Amino acid sequence: MKKRTVGLLLLALIFLAAGIYPVHVLQIEAPRQEKVFFAGFLRPGDRFSLMYRHSVELIPVWDRFRIDGEYRLVLDETVFSSSNTGLPSVLSDGEKFARDEKTFRISNMQRILPAVEIWVDRRYDNILEIGGQKIFLPEIAGDTLLRLRIRKTFLAEWAYRGVHPFLNRLARR
Repeated sequence: MKKRTVGLLLLALIFLAAGIYPVHVLQIEAPRQEKVFFAGFLRPGDRFSLMYRHSVELIPVWDRFRIDGEYRLVLDETVFSSSNTGLPSVLSDGEKFARDEKTFRISNMQRILPAVEIWVDRRYDNILEIGGQKIFLPEIAGDTLLRLRIRKTFLAEWAYRGVHPFLNRLARR
């Protein structure tokens, strides 16, 4: 009886700790549908990239981001293979422009963004590259507007969001 009580108390403490332990996640949501498609843990120094195919030039454009010490989303670099219509051509203070045989690169951008909103469409080949993994965004969300942002949440909520869809799929079987 005592072992069971201790076990239940320990389990209750774990749930309580998870309920108050803060974590930061990169959240991908469809604001029009009020639906979250992805939420992954982040730490300062983590990096990820977004790729889209430019609608006029039809070339891939890579935006490279990092998470700073205050858990802010910082655009560091943009890489593209053409500098024609609608592609970056003006530098802000401190930014560097470089060109090699295949690409143009704007680096040292240091642009702090509250969120990134991007229209995702199969024609644009939108890809999120994070932690060595490539996620084809139209496959998880369809053709829609997506918002990527950093959100502070609690471990319990993050776990629930991850487990809840899995449990729903199991219940449908």
